[in-house]
Amino acid sequence: MHLRSVFLLLLFVLCSVFLVVNWEGVMADVNVNLLFEEIQAPLGLILLLGPGLVILICLVYGFVQQAALSMELRRVNKQLQHARDLLQKAEQSRFVELKNDMQRQFLDLQNQSAARHSSLMTAINGLQAAIEESSDQTVNSLSASVGEVEDRLSQLVEMAAGKDFEIREKKTEPLKK
Repeated sequence: MHLRSVFLLLLFVLCSVFLVVNWEGVMADVNVNLLFEEIQAPLGLILLLGPGLVILICLVYGFVQQAALSMELRRVNKQLQHARDLLQKAEQSRFVELKNDMQRQFLDLQNQSAARHSSLMTAINGLQAAIEESSDQTVNSLSASVGEVEDRLSQLVEMAAGKDFEIREKKTEPLKK
């Protein structure tokens, strides 16, 4: 319980005790001027009922305001919950869209990688074919050269068959720096 509520309750109890103690004075008849007529009535009771009626009207007005505020709060709360739901759905759709975009980009990268791999394999196969062709040409030219050397050697051997000759080693000179 709040301090303010305790204070108001204590004040109400003190006023009630004062009213009970002075009840005979509150209910005593006196002449009361109503501006257009004068009547005999208990002035204390009139003075209690007047502010009591004003307090009652203020309390009813306060309860009506509180009920209206409570209804407005519920309406705003429902709107806020609806906005939260929409936000959550939008965020989920953004995540799905991001996931789809990332998957698309990943597939694009895979396709680019496969295309590059294919072009590299084509280039490697072309180089391999060129190397094989070059090696075949080299082998053929070496075979032809060896054949020519054999033919010349055969001719030299035939020419030398009838002649004496001496085979000397060729002297090599060191390279100059």
